[in-house]
Amino acid sequence: MKKLILIFILFASQTFAQITLTSANNPTVGDMSRNTECDTTNINQGNAGANQTWSFPNVIGIDSITFNYVASSSTPYAAQFPNSNIAATFDNSVYSYFATSPSNFITYGTASPGLLIQYSNPQTIMQYPFTYTNSFTDNFTANFTINGFQTFRTGTTTATGDSWGTINLPAGSFPGALRVKYVTVSRDSTSIGTVAVTTITTYSWFVSGRKFPIFDISYLNITINGFPFANDKSVNYGVNTSIGISNISTETPDNYILSQNYPNPFNPTTKFRFAIPKTGLVKLTVFDAIGREVETLVNGQLTTGTYEVDWNATMYSGGTYFYRLQSGGFVETKKMILVK
Repeated sequence: MKKLILIFILFASQTFAQITLTSANNPTVGDMSRNTECDTTNINQGNAGANQTWSFPNVIGIDSITFNYVASSSTPYAAQFPNSNIAATFDNSVYSYFATSPSNFITYGTASPGLLIQYSNPQTIMQYPFTYTNSFTDNFTANFTINGFQTFRTGTTTATGDSWGTINLPAGSFPGALRVKYVTVSRDSTSIGTVAVTTITTYSWFVSGRKFPIFDISYLNITINGFPFANDKSVNYGVNTSIGISNISTETPDNYILSQNYPNPFNPTTKFRFAIPKTGLVKLTVFDAIGREVETLVNGQLTTGTYEVDWNATMYSGGTYFYRLQSGGFVETKKMILVK
């Protein structure tokens, strides 16, 4: 009987260990996602299924790009995307437009000088709630002009929660990671008879406490009029906004302030509050007792105001930790105790 109970407990813990994506994963104004393109040598997505282990502890960064999420109404193409409530940009020139809701996350297209792609039937990126073995398929359409040629796009996106397990990265080990497999096929037919078919297969790893994927492996294939045109592989390591960052006041403080976390000691969650008097790059980082960086909770542009950030330390052992706020020449570090 004891053996049967033990088997049941082990099975149950494996069955329910993976995370579930919810609308808390939707981007909000002020969020950022910094993606570092990595060398693809000897990097592959590994197996699907339950209780997997994926190890990428030595990925080599090549170049990075930071996406900032802003209100659609503040962008130069807001009028072309009236149903969008949030946009993303990496250079304040090219914008992608989205709509968020408790049930999904969709895109309405992109815009930049000389190019406007509007989806008449928007593309669904995620439906909530979403976890292991969940799946959905969505169709999208668009009409746009590129290089002077009218283009009609039809496409299909399929997302599947194909596995869960532990992913090992330079920042540490993340148990309970959910891997989502995306397959997007776009067919672009132009007014001169050219048909380009683009297939993108992406494996994205989501971990507890982070809004966006922490790791991606993507495969790109393009054919033109049935003939191979391009094949590519990319690997991206993401540093992104924590779930739980919130702007609790837009009033401009007199000085930079980093408050003591609360509760402290804590187990397993705590809150950090800080205030910034100038809009700029803000970084809030957690270190262990020997100075190793274990979490980057905030790393992006924030406007003036007071913010609060949640940290879930479930995956870490008890002990002394430090958190550091850096912004505009201001640096301050405080100590906290995780009790387990």
